[in-house]
Amino acid sequence: MTATATATRHTTSAAPITDRRPSTATQLGALVRRSLRTTARVPQLLMFSLTMPMAMLILFSQVFRSVANGPGFPDGVSYIDFLTPAMLAVTTVMAGTNAGVAAAIDHTNGLHDRFAALPMPAGLPGIARTINETVFALGRAIILIGGATALGFRFHGDAVDAAAGLLVLVLLAGAMSALFGRIGDRLRRPDVVQFAGMMVMMPFMFVSSAFAPLDTMPGWMRALAALNPVAHAADALRGNVLGTASVADTLAAVTAAVALWILVTVIPDPSRRRRAAGRPDPQASAVRNA
Repeated sequence: MTATATATRHTTSAAPITDRRPSTATQLGALVRRSLRTTARVPQLLMFSLTMPMAMLILFSQVFRSVANGPGFPDGVSYIDFLTPAMLAVTTVMAGTNAGVAAAIDHTNGLHDRFAALPMPAGLPGIARTINETVFALGRAIILIGGATALGFRFHGDAVDAAAGLLVLVLLAGAMSALFGRIGDRLRRPDVVQFAGMMVMMPFMFVSSAFAPLDTMPGWMRALAALNPVAHAADALRGNVLGTASVADTLAAVTAAVALWILVTVIPDPSRRRRAAGRPDPQASAVRNA
């Protein structure tokens, strides 16, 4: 009887331990580490992702430098000082496609379905991808600014400008990662996501003041730029670099990025509705069988 009572006590005390689930923070930490390791395991992709902004900066600073001599260009501003902050915004948009491709790969290899079967919030993998892209966005920014400094770039702002620029950059990275991640969840083919990402990315990049002042563009492009979060981010970052940014510039960039992030987040995912209803997802099956 004593042995039975002892075994019962051991079984009772061990039951809560086996039923205990990791906290949401622990699960998110594991997913973030997985995303970072996955990126680091492809050194070629990592190298190109980090050095591409520098190559683009050199290319655009030479091809479009005559813009500085045209009408509407700010007086007393070198083109490298005009271009560098915009390149921070543009390369953040370009890097957002990595989140879309990562999401599509998770669908292709069935990992997304395994995540859906685990007892964790459905949005955690997307949040992990966003954190991963934000970390690398900051790394790309450091490399870009270092290379731009060698080309003559100078920061004319103060500590407040630097902090405001960092906030704008981080929020833009989060919004772009969420947007392209949703595209990856919808299309579920890495090759298709890359082409779709290019089509989405081009208007963000060129319907803005990234490479030339908006005053030199047609009226319809200026109207569209007012709705473009990348245009607001480029203007705010440029003001931060030149030391001329106002609170309104930063608020406009922050509001545009957060609005896009919220819009992308609240759009329902059809596959989640199918899983909640217990119905199979025909698109997921087609992708896995392709």
